[in-house]
Formats: sequence, structure tokens, C-alpha cells
Amino acid sequence: MTSAEQQLITLGWMVVTGAGVGLFFDLYRVARGLIRPRWLLTALGDGLFWLFVAGFTYGVLLQVNFGEVRSYIFLGIILGLLLYYRLLSPLVLKLALKLLGVLRRLVALAKGIFIALLLRPLNRLLGFCLAPLRWLRKGAARLAARGRGWAGRTARGLGQALRRPLRMLYRLLKYKLLFFTRKK
Repeated sequence: MTSAEQQLITLGWMVVTGAGVGLFFDLYRVARGLIRPRWLLTALGDGLFWLFVAGFTYGVLLQVNFGEVRSYIFLGIILGLLLYYRLLSPLVLKLALKLLGVLRRLVALAKGIFIALLLRPLNRLLGFCLAPLRWLRKGAARLAARGRGWAGRTARGLGQALRRPLRMLYRLLKYKLLFFTRKK
């Protein structure tokens, strides 16, 4: 049998554990609101959260009173959760959201510095190095356009030059075939 003093110490630790569970839950809610996972990942995250909370609570309980579960343990956890949600939860949520806003601004600043100091000069250097290739590409495109024009003119001229002999050959074959297919 444990003494009343030991039970009060255990109750105090369970109140602190309940407040810690509330803090973990608020941080989990903020993270889930930031990520916005679909239902399957939400269910998986909730399951992992409660496994973590159960392990944390059992670890504290094991350290404080050797894992004995009594009714005042549950009352202490519920009291800690209620106190946390009444007193600290709004402050923690505001602080977490402000911290996330500051983090977003810092990430945006770091991104801007990275782009300004590394990517823009690298882009300009690549543009300078690849300028001769662009000139070659433009020259090749002009040459191909001229070649297409020359090829088209040549094909039209060849077609016109071959049109008369092909017509004559067609007529000759047509009349010869008709000659052989006529009834006699």
C-alpha cells in the first residue's frame, strides 16, 4: 500500500502528464492543419499520436508509481487536460501560429537570398555561355528555311517539267488498253 504523500505526488505528475498530452495534441492539430492530409493519412496520424500518448503516459506512470493504475490516475490526467485547455491552449495555439508565420517569412527570405545570390548569377552565366549556341540555332533555322524554299521551288519546277510527258504516257496507255479491251 502506498502512502498518501506518494499518491499526491503521483496525482500531481498525472496532472502534468494530462497537460503535456494536451500540449502534444495542440501541436499535432497545428501540424495537421498545416499539412492538411487526406482521410487515410489523418487516420494513420491519429493512430500514431494515440500510440505515442499511451506510451508517454505509461512511461510517466511507470517512473512515478511503478505502473500501478488507480482511479485517481485517470482523474489526474483529465484534470490536467481540462486545466491545460482552459488556461494554456489559446496561448499555445497563438504562439505556434505566430512562430509558423515567422518561419514562413524566414524561409521566403532565405529563398529570395538564394535566388538573388546563386540562381540569378548562374542563369546569367549560362545565358552568356550558351549565346553562341543560340546564334548557331538561329542561323541553322534560317538556312533550313532557305533550303525548304529552294526544295519547294525545285519540286514545283520538276513537277511541271514532268507533267507533259506523264500526260502523254497516260493517254498512250489508256488508248492502248482500250484497244485491247474493245469487243471485236
